[in-house]
Amino acid sequence: MNDELCDLILAGTKRATAMLLRDVTDAGEPMPVVGGFFVVVDGAGRPRCVCRTTDVTVKPLEETDDAFAFDEGEADRTLAWWPKSHRAYFARQAAREGFEMHDRIETILERFTVVWPPELANGAA
Repeated sequence: MNDELCDLILAGTKRATAMLLRDVTDAGEPMPVVGGFFVVVDGAGRPRCVCRTTDVTVKPLEETDDAFAFDEGEADRTLAWWPKSHRAYFARQAAREGFEMHDRIETILERFTVVWPPELANGAA
């Protein structure tokens, strides 16, 4: 899955990601912040690009909108596909980790831009 998502970012298709708020808070991880940076690694753990967070919103999973589904860049990029896929993914996680999955579960919706390498950076010619 890492390789697939990495390829979508490198192609310029994927400019958003979603995660459960509980995954950040329960692990004691810092929340993503606008202006923050993160490294995208491929399936072998090799760094492929650096991204900068441009927007962070926390809302129930069921309140994700069309624009976010499009920006996440996966499958057909529609809201018809997005919630069904993410519910299934998070439900598998819930079964493994023993928490209750529901449509109102708080979800971090993060948008980003690529800043490195320069030839892949948003706005590069």
